Amino acid sequence: MAPREPMVEGATRGSCIPTDGADMVKTLLRVVLGFVVGCFSAGLTLVLFVLTPSEIAGLPPDVAGDRIAKAFELAVFVSVQAAIFSAPFALVAVALGEIMRNREWTFYAGACIAIAVLGFMAQRMSEQVGQPTIVNNYALTAFLTAGFVAGLVYWMASGRLAGGPPRTDAAPGGAAPAIPSEPTATKS
Repeated sequence: MAPREPMVEGATRGSCIPTDGADMVKTLLRVVLGFVVGCFSAGLTLVLFVLTPSEIAGLPPDVAGDRIAKAFELAVFVSVQAAIFSAPFALVAVALGEIMRNREWTFYAGACIAIAVLGFMAQRMSEQVGQPTIVNNYALTAFLTAGFVAGLVYWMASGRLAGGPPRTDAAPGGAAPAIPSEPTATKS
């Protein structure tokens, strides 16, 4: 029996889907770890828009330590909320990135910014008439920055490895390999 190939070329050009159980588990763990780290970075970014570093720097050391501990605690709570909201959207983005073997940081940053915009719009739509609103430039900037940071952190933790190991049949420069054409018949 010939050894089983761990990766199989998919239906889309350049996609590589793991078929070996160990490779699938590694990919799943890598993606989940990247998602968790990305959500925490988004939560921490949002908290840093509320409790700014310059505010912490101006506090006495004993109070600053307490505030930093509270900030990390709040970041965990915000991260959980970010994960709950973004999970279905992130699943689609990550699946596309893995299938297309997209290792560009711009793809993941753009996807997370789009998810952050959806989160901002969802927050806006849930507001009650006559209550204070989230619609202001500072809040929008916080959401967009959190999305960018989450995408960049996800890419660093997981996205740069999307689709498994680099293809060995790729042409230099990352271009797809040339498809051999059928030989032309010569007239004799």
